[in-house]
Amino acid sequence: MSIGFVHHKSFGKLLENTPSIDSIDINEYDAICVAGGGAPLINFKEDQKLHKFIADFYEAGKVVCLICHGTSLLLWTKLSDGSLLADGKTWTGFADSEEDIINKMFGKVVSSYTIETEARKNLNTNFECAGPLEPFAIRDGRLITAQQQHSIYLASQLVIEALSE
Repeated sequence: MSIGFVHHKSFGKLLENTPSIDSIDINEYDAICVAGGGAPLINFKEDQKLHKFIADFYEAGKVVCLICHGTSLLLWTKLSDGSLLADGKTWTGFADSEEDIINKMFGKVVSSYTIETEARKNLNTNFECAGPLEPFAIRDGRLITAQQQHSIYLASQLVIEALSE
């Protein structure tokens, strides 16, 4: 979420009553969707509460959908047995080719690491991606991942499919 959104006259009001994850009963939900943007590479990495929340949601048999940089959660989220949620899964996220576009646009390296590079270090998972900015989403059971914002429609269709089963 951007500072501009938070401080926007109309949009900021949409966040006023946002509950904290501590107050959410996962039993009241069938699916969760986590959006991206660049901030998750910074904000999500050390957020143990968020990691546990996503793991609890998944282990409760719920659908977990992660989009763009929101997929970075799969680099750190561990299940109750200590394994990474990404282990044994095929998934996607913001690709290195897309990070290259961002870096060229800003004229500098924006992030100190990338989802794709880090994911490929985990030999227990399978990270896939399409060309830069191409719509691409993957469903692996109850885990649904989308490469970037152009993939949201595909991911939403996969969520509906998973919830229909």
